[in-house]
Amino acid sequence: MWPLSQSITVIGLASQKIVKIIPIPDNLPEDLSLMNFLIENGITVASSCGGVGVCKKCLINHTVSSCQITLLEFIDINPSLQVQISYL
Repeated sequence: MWPLSQSITVIGLASQKIVKIIPIPDNLPEDLSLMNFLIENGITVASSCGGVGVCKKCLINHTVSSCQITLLEFIDINPSLQVQISYL
């Protein structure tokens, strides 16, 4: 897996600031979406479809629908562990 000391860094592209650094817990549910992880940690995620994947408002890093990827999948494909959100 990954070292327990790693964290997700949330960057607001509108503000050009680090919005929050969220530690990655070691007991992640395998099916936890990135969107739900962010919401559970106080990050506002735009979504009008409720996480069904049709509105595309929850895009992070310009291309990833945060409701359609698990946190574990995101960790595997994004070694920088940065989440960039355009409207923050």
